[in-house]
Amino acid sequence: MNTLDAINARKSTRGFSKRQISDADLEKILFAGGQAAVGGADFKSLKLIVVQNPEVLKAIDESSAKARPGTHPLYGAPTLVVLAGSRSILENIEYTNAGCVIENMMVAAADLGIDSIYLWMSMYGINNDPEIVKCLGFPEGFTCIGTMALGYADREFKKLKADEQRIEVSYIR
Repeated sequence: MNTLDAINARKSTRGFSKRQISDADLEKILFAGGQAAVGGADFKSLKLIVVQNPEVLKAIDESSAKARPGTHPLYGAPTLVVLAGSRSILENIEYTNAGCVIENMMVAAADLGIDSIYLWMSMYGINNDPEIVKCLGFPEGFTCIGTMALGYADREFKKLKADEQRIEVSYIR
């Protein structure tokens, strides 16, 4: 699959089967994350943590649901990738870095036929639960700056992408 096809194939999956992705595919996805553009090439300010332990996933899901009771913010995903970050050389650049790292991983996952979703509520659940932070082994000064779920959809999802530009573009020439 070429890059533009993988970008177009990527979708936000909101329901996962229990089927786990292979370690080989996971390594490819994580490698793609490590190839992302990172402000000032400050890769030491980032750490990827892979969570596949069902009890830890359940704890993160429950803690995250406190932001919106009655929900399951991880959508039953068998793999959660947590991106931990610390303050970097530029104020708040860690959130831009997170977007670049996670998007690279999501496009790589789509290329491999693996479903994904960029998650926001799980950041809340992780950062507001000291026991989860401890369990994940964040280095001193690090917080959760992004998460994504990986797996295989539990049902067919409607394609939401149009085959045209979806964001208005202005040119100043």
